[in-house]
Amino acid sequence: MKLICADKEFEINQGETIREALKEEIEKRDKEIITCRFNNEIKSLNYVPKESGKVELLDYTNTEGKRVYVRGIMYVMAMSINEIFPNALLTINYQLDNSMFCTLDNIEITKEVLEKIKTKMIKIIDDDLPITKVKMTSEEAKKFYEKEKDLRGILQISHETKEVVSLYYCNDYYNYFYGVMPISTGFMKVFDIVKYQNGFLLRYPSKKNPKKLPEFKDNKKLATTFQEYEDIHKVLKLDTIYRLNKSVEKDEGKETILLAESLHEKKISDIADVISKDKKIKMVLIAGPSSSRKNYFC
Repeated sequence: MKLICADKEFEINQGETIREALKEEIEKRDKEIITCRFNNEIKSLNYVPKESGKVELLDYTNTEGKRVYVRGIMYVMAMSINEIFPNALLTINYQLDNSMFCTLDNIEITKEVLEKIKTKMIKIIDDDLPITKVKMTSEEAKKFYEKEKDLRGILQISHETKEVVSLYYCNDYYNYFYGVMPISTGFMKVFDIVKYQNGFLLRYPSKKNPKKLPEFKDNKKLATTFQEYEDIHKVLKLDTIYRLNKSVEKDEGKETILLAESLHEKKISDIADVISKDKKIKMVLIAGPSSSRKNYFC
């Protein structure tokens, strides 16, 4: 079989990974290669091709490369927290300006706590530990979760038509992420963890400069909107897809919808009150992507 990369042909043996076949090409690149596109599909560098094809090597300056990096640094963070605080309830909430806002529901987030997490992350990154994708059948996964106390990735087995369940392993730690991951922990060298509101920010570089963290631009209105969205679903006790699925299985779907709509209508009523009190307002503009229910909102 043959691989075409940068208009050059490379021989690849049966069972050989893309990283092994293109080792020289990867090493001579100025920027660190974190993933690749094989026949127009994003693949791990450890992917073993079953046919000849075209390969595009991707670094952090590529959108897909950055996504793999962000998944990787989230994985390392979760792994570090699991080792230091095994009973911690970590929630990765939403993205804010090259940062991911996270919370620990059962641990007070102090400077000392964040320093411990950061130190552990640096150690894991320096050790450059391999991250391996492990696949199981749905039956094997059910038996696996019957033995495990942790629910990381359990959402997969609630999908009746899903035949294969996958988890990413690093040493004894496992977790589930949708999408390609880095092949090891050594790629995510640039990051920081800082206190933010009732949680913390996991910060990472922009595509423009992968080697340096940009200045954080705080968008308080956006953060408030995101947090309000999170709070509503915590009130409903439906802050994860797994809990939503369980609610539907218990035939609580109609009740959930009615309650969610009531909370939403209250929000609209609050907005109307604000508008009606300000006599200077002459026009209200509503913006949103296609199919976001702008007309319904009007």
